[in-house]
Amino acid sequence: MINGSSPLLFALAFALATAVQAEEKPPSTGLLRIEAVGRPRRDCWLYVPTTCDPAKRYPLVVVLHPAGLKGATMVRTWGEVAERTGAFIVAGPECKDTRRRRWSLNDERDLLATINKVIALYSIDPQRVLLTGFSQGAIYTYTFGLRNPGTFRAIAPVAGALIAGQNPAAEAILRKARGMGVYIAHGAADQQIPVVRARASRARLEQAGFVVTYHEIPYLGHHLPPDEPARIWDWFEKLTAASRAK
Repeated sequence: MINGSSPLLFALAFALATAVQAEEKPPSTGLLRIEAVGRPRRDCWLYVPTTCDPAKRYPLVVVLHPAGLKGATMVRTWGEVAERTGAFIVAGPECKDTRRRRWSLNDERDLLATINKVIALYSIDPQRVLLTGFSQGAIYTYTFGLRNPGTFRAIAPVAGALIAGQNPAAEAILRKARGMGVYIAHGAADQQIPVVRARASRARLEQAGFVVTYHEIPYLGHHLPPDEPARIWDWFEKLTAASRAK
């Protein structure tokens, strides 16, 4: 009797173990967290749409947080657009400065390595990576994006400013990045980073040969408009669709 029922008992035990493993397996969609590359230990937040198909390759939107905030804050905002469209994956890495949470050039190497980690873990099209950010995250969107045109197809700084001197080194960086898509959004009433700096950033890039999409929002202060991520995504989707059609 025991010998005769052992195959059935084995099958039941196997099914139970499989069910337990399935319950313990971390979620593969929604708001997720992985460890960023480098030290000190910090997080990279992700949003993967629930409709994500592993057989497809998706664009990646990398969002740089403003000073003082964690990556999850911006990822949740962008995640709403990702979930509604089902069209892209969001990554929100965090900077090395875990106290003030401010970006610096010291973050560049770990940021690029973390992006490569996300590309390796998920079904990402490396030719469709957008870098965006708000406030101090926008300043470093200009910096990291323009310095790494091989990684980023486009940049979309919101309420930031380009910091680039009039010197041969800066001109070489801009010349190498020419052809990268640029979308600038800024509030006309921003008192923290005045809109004249956004206008100057646009002028400098256009002078260097970039095609810039510029969105200045009347009466807006230093804020990320709730509908701006959707606008940026629509722009980036059209930009990359045009590139793929060529």
